[in-house]
Amino acid sequence: MTPIEIVRKGISLTEKRLKDIPDFDIYQSIIKQLQYLLSIIDGSELDRSKLDKIIVGHFAVREFEESDPELAEILKNCQSIAFKLSLE
Repeated sequence: MTPIEIVRKGISLTEKRLKDIPDFDIYQSIIKQLQYLLSIIDGSELDRSKLDKIIVGHFAVREFEESDPELAEILKNCQSIAFKLSLE
């Protein structure tokens, strides 16, 4: 999968879970962070200054590693993408 496909999958999985628990703030935060990451990847956002503020990998390990391994895995992949982009 390409970085854009990974991030889109992360958004899609999180949106599905948000429908089941609409008040879960962590899902809302993840979606905002992944939308920002997607906008960096697709070139619609040029300001990369917030890449180091992306913490979806932290959420993956702390909140979802045991209870939702599919989401945890994709979020860790998204975190890796954000980290690599921040180094460019």
